Amino acid sequence: MNKRIAFSALSIVLFLFYFIWWLYLKQFVPEPYTALNDYYADTYGIMAGVGGLIGLVVATKYGFLKSYVGKAITFFSLGLISQFLGQLSYTILFYVYDIENAYPAFGEVFFLATIPFYIFGLWFIGKASGVSVSLIGFKNRISAVLLPLAMIGASYSLFLRNYDSQDLPFNIVFLDYVYPIGQAIFFSLALLIFYLTNNILGGVMRSRVLFILFSLLFQYIADSLFIFETRAETWYPGGPSDLMFVISYFLMTMALIRFENIEDELRKRREANVSN
Repeated sequence: MNKRIAFSALSIVLFLFYFIWWLYLKQFVPEPYTALNDYYADTYGIMAGVGGLIGLVVATKYGFLKSYVGKAITFFSLGLISQFLGQLSYTILFYVYDIENAYPAFGEVFFLATIPFYIFGLWFIGKASGVSVSLIGFKNRISAVLLPLAMIGASYSLFLRNYDSQDLPFNIVFLDYVYPIGQAIFFSLALLIFYLTNNILGGVMRSRVLFILFSLLFQYIADSLFIFETRAETWYPGGPSDLMFVISYFLMTMALIRFENIEDELRKRREANVSN
């Protein structure tokens, strides 16, 4: 079986499993603090772990860190694996130490690592796409500055404008600021790269970036929801933020799988240009 088809089938089956499970919880389990809810919250990170491993396999085709595409895939894969390790850390706290939703705990080290991993991944996607050349224009340079600033401003307005940090530990305040701002940065970078890759390489990179863009959007929503629910003491296992994370991991995995055949598409584009 074609490697891309096998990876896609595995990812789709895993996503449908967690999506149907989540729907079952909403429809038939009225009490949110059940064993089924706990198992859901403790295991859906497998989607990120599997996606990260798939990404690393795809990255071998490009020599891992020996090419821009290889570097991009590797960093995105490490971001997914960090998400898995972060959730695994909280699962250990729950089952070994009987601490539920211990936010913030050591697992945040892994979740925080996702931010620079994704930013590096986007940087190398831009390098592979020739975005640095596209930034020569004045309009593009303005966009490169305004998009991140606009996203940071939106995050501040939505989540931090009325933030009361009194009597809160420093680590909670730090994370509550870093997550929305850091993710606003990498989402705006993805949006910028999507815009700039419109006419580069025949648009081959654009569809991949679109998957990444939506993945980062869902992760931005998921993290923001989680922080809001935790602060309001309304979080529960298997809730809306958990589903947003599952969707985010699935979309990122599908984006990485789509890089598996990008060399073939680029070669076809070059051959078509030569024949014309």
